[in-house]
Amino acid sequence: MAIRGRKPTPPYLRLIRGNPGRRPMPPLPTPEEEGPIVRPAKLRGAAGKLWDQYITRASWLTWADGPKALMWCHLQAEFEKAPSMMVAARIAQLRALGSELALDLSSRMRLGVTRKPDKPDPYFD
Repeated sequence: MAIRGRKPTPPYLRLIRGNPGRRPMPPLPTPEEEGPIVRPAKLRGAAGKLWDQYITRASWLTWADGPKALMWCHLQAEFEKAPSMMVAARIAQLRALGSELALDLSSRMRLGVTRKPDKPDPYFD
């Protein structure tokens, strides 16, 4: 799917540049709106292993991305269990969720994701 138009400028950058278009500024996110993603307590099995392997390393995800990440883990586990039995629509959903969560390099580049890990991660990028 093609991307239309220019990528929206973040509110922080618009404040620095002076908001040249004079359009109303969206509210800046408050610290309580942001926060790390939390692993669901009842997540077990293959989906839980996928969460530990991929989602915990995605430092750019916040608590609001939790439901999408959970769906991605379950779909990926289903795909790994029987890829030939998975219908095209579910594979499309899996790919879309992966892109929305910026789990692929092209999505991370488009979103401008940067990662500042505590320790180097050889699997990132």
